[in-house]
Amino acid sequence: MILSILLLSGLQVPDAAPALDAVKTCDRVEIRKMISNEPHRRTEFAAAAYAEQRAIARDRAALLAAPTVDRGTDTPAGEASTTNALGQLDGRQKQLDDARAVETSWRALFDEMRADFLANCNGRKDSQ
Repeated sequence: MILSILLLSGLQVPDAAPALDAVKTCDRVEIRKMISNEPHRRTEFAAAAYAEQRAIARDRAALLAAPTVDRGTDTPAGEASTTNALGQLDGRQKQLDDARAVETSWRALFDEMRADFLANCNGRKDSQ
């Protein structure tokens, strides 16, 4: 669901290649654009991740709070259905955890690229 939330809100996993190229060529215009856009992109990601985490928690709580008769766990088919629903929630949680891991990796890379740019491109003129 996090991926669908991210896609629906227009968010995409950042591609490192343009940022790496901008640092390599000391393209100040591109670097400034990325740096100014990054806080907003991070906020959108955090909001989508928060919404998905709340949805997972709400769905899990509703499933576990239902009486066993309502959940159908008094029958083998009902038990399998509950197990399946919990498995789907676990899958959503793993997708969210993966998205957070990718986001954390991107942030570390972005911060390193920014530091590289500041250390190695200071004083160079824009290429554009």
